[in-house]
Amino acid sequence: PKDAAYIVHKLNLRSGSHVVEAGTGSGALTLALAWAVAPEGMVYTYEVRAENFNTAAENLRRANLHPFVKQFQESISDGIHQRGVDAVFLDVRRPWHYLAQVRAALRPGGFFTSLMPTTNQVTELLVSLEASGFADIEVEELLVRRYKPVPDRLRPDDEMVGHTGFLVSARPIVDPEDPKRWLSQERKRYEARKEVEAIIAEEEERRAAEREAGGKKYPRMPLPG
Repeated sequence: PKDAAYIVHKLNLRSGSHVVEAGTGSGALTLALAWAVAPEGMVYTYEVRAENFNTAAENLRRANLHPFVKQFQESISDGIHQRGVDAVFLDVRRPWHYLAQVRAALRPGGFFTSLMPTTNQVTELLVSLEASGFADIEVEELLVRRYKPVPDRLRPDDEMVGHTGFLVSARPIVDPEDPKRWLSQERKRYEARKEVEAIIAEEEERRAAEREAGGKKYPRMPLPG
């Protein structure tokens, strides 16, 4: 629950928005998405498992939000039916496998977010997002720390709502001819450092070869920062 409202925010949803969700589950997030886009918008949600599909359908009916949701009992591996949607959310094990489908479904400048529990998955997705022409890439985690509301003894609760998953968000580049232009400042600095390190390593190899051949003696080159 602590992630749902923030996911709606990251997807930039409002009444009239059209959003695709893959991985319906019990429909908990689907309800939040439907509340956000109603009454003019629509949620298109995909779920493979029949049990989850039926549970979500019942939850949507009980919340009276089913008019704003279209369910599909199928995988998005063969494609997403919709085109020009405002946002896509993936809650699947390997979201990096479906970035081509995400790009095809999103409108120019649309919003993409995925929720995953492990850093291994985040790393795989980051590499694939850059290779697939996505920009404005962000990785976030929400932690909720409640306090005991006692004025003269204010302090944190003994337990907190910690890790539930990592949120990775991005937007597709309309013209990906120069993808490095859209990298974050942190990523640009990292790429620049790698280039410098490669130049230094190449120069060190050349100098080492000269030293072994009895040529000029060079001091060791320090790596940057």
